[in-house]
Amino acid sequence: MHKIYLDNASTSFPKPPSVAKEVYNFLAHNAVNINRGSYNNAYSVEEIVFETRELLKDLFHATDSKNVVFTKNVTESLNILLKGFLKPNDHIIISSMEHNAIMRPLTQLTKQNISYTQVPCHIDGTFPLAKLSDYLQENTKLIIVTHASNVCGTILPIEQIGEFCIKHNLKFMVDCAQTAGILPIDMQKMHIDALAFTGHKGLLGPQGIGGFILSEDMIKQIEPLISGGTGSISHTEEIPQFMPDRFEAGTLNLPGIIGLHASLQWLKKITITKIHEHENMLTNYFFATNTTIRH
Repeated sequence: MHKIYLDNASTSFPKPPSVAKEVYNFLAHNAVNINRGSYNNAYSVEEIVFETRELLKDLFHATDSKNVVFTKNVTESLNILLKGFLKPNDHIIISSMEHNAIMRPLTQLTKQNISYTQVPCHIDGTFPLAKLSDYLQENTKLIIVTHASNVCGTILPIEQIGEFCIKHNLKFMVDCAQTAGILPIDMQKMHIDALAFTGHKGLLGPQGIGGFILSEDMIKQIEPLISGGTGSISHTEEIPQFMPDRFEAGTLNLPGIIGLHASLQWLKKITITKIHEHENMLTNYFFATNTTIRH
């Protein structure tokens, strides 16, 4: 019996064949570190890391690839963004559809006198955009929402929420764990100040690699959560102020980045549009077949 995998909201499978191939080739033939040594093999891996930042910058229409920061997953990214940006007495707005990757850090932050308000979505999960202004407070600093729910698949209107943030001088963060590589995301058009992504779902990369992307004016407003060696300006004990080193302490998950590089190249060739069309075809086929069986 042919098995059909349906757990893509958890992690995508199968991956493009090039993902496993490139991860294996790296580990078997060139598993060196970067930013720590001045030799050709290290430079060749560093070039792939740079290319991966460029691919992500282009995919999400960010302004500069240096503002692409690698983490191990979207949960770590959201913790860095929320805990590094928010200060005592700040208030933020979220939706009632948020994942625990947002809810648990916010629950921790309430102990630091940081408050949040949940905008209740409709029974079908849709976001009540017209009522958003009702939840504004004098100390509201940020809106953070998931792009799509992993529970019911509801897609939130992030472009319109971004416009609201511009109008009311708020920062806007988006958790695109379920939509990166599946739906078009344009950070500039949607006025997104910080975008948190994971590599192992719609981006089709391996588990253990994710990241976030910042707009230029957010860099100095977020205090790094983790500090340590970066391979740069090692003569000082201060955290580097330049990107991406400001947020990338310690050795990166290079096998994960190599795999993500391969999957992003595959996605660029196939295109998100064609994948979305194929998924819609399969969904329509499923409903049509299911209806026929019931009758």
